[in-house]
Amino acid sequence: MSQTQEKRLYGLVLILVVAVSLLGGFALYMSYRPPAVVTQPPIAEPKTISVSGTGTVSVKPDMGWFMASVVTQADTADQAEELNNNAMSKVISALMAAGIAEKDIQTVDYSLNPIYQESKEPGQRPILVGYSVRHTIRVTVTDVAAIGKMLDVAVSNGANELGGVYFGLSEAKAQQAQTEALDLAVKDADSKAGTIAKSVGVTLVGPISVSLGYYYEPVRMDFKEVAAQPVPVMPGQLQYTVNVQVVYAFS
Repeated sequence: MSQTQEKRLYGLVLILVVAVSLLGGFALYMSYRPPAVVTQPPIAEPKTISVSGTGTVSVKPDMGWFMASVVTQADTADQAEELNNNAMSKVISALMAAGIAEKDIQTVDYSLNPIYQESKEPGQRPILVGYSVRHTIRVTVTDVAAIGKMLDVAVSNGANELGGVYFGLSEAKAQQAQTEALDLAVKDADSKAGTIAKSVGVTLVGPISVSLGYYYEPVRMDFKEVAAQPVPVMPGQLQYTVNVQVVYAFS
């Protein structure tokens, strides 16, 4: 091989080495290049109208309940409890004999407390003179007309304290009242949303969320008020109310 050919071959090899180095560097650069960031277009917030609706129905109570207590006192705690247990057993037995189911009689309070008397000697501690037991039951009456009778049964058989008398709704009647009031509440919300949409010149697409709450106040009557009324007791009407919060989409 001549000297000229050797120089030419050397030059080609040198060019090839440089080319390979450049390609390797470029490949290394591409492998470490951070990924391209793709910017997503912003998501448009939904256009909404929020309104509340209220529905109220008047319902005649179909059940009632009252609290009856037996309070006893004795020199010792055991004596006070024994007296109370005997008296309350008589009350419960009489109520059940009069037609109250066992499941409708529930103990809601039972307490045993010492009774103290102030000492006649100045600076002395109060003197323990006995114990008091209070046993309170809740009596549920499913026949409203029988409330007065059941109160008489409880008192005449040993109950010496009575709370107020309440009138409310059975589960079935409360469900019926809720359905009727809910229908009125939804119609009220729909009417309000339609009025707002018309006023501002937009078109309602439809509701996208609904939340609701419901309540009613039982009718309370004082024991003396109930006792003064002729049988059957007339508790009047109670109000069952449903509130809804509805969000409507519009275009």
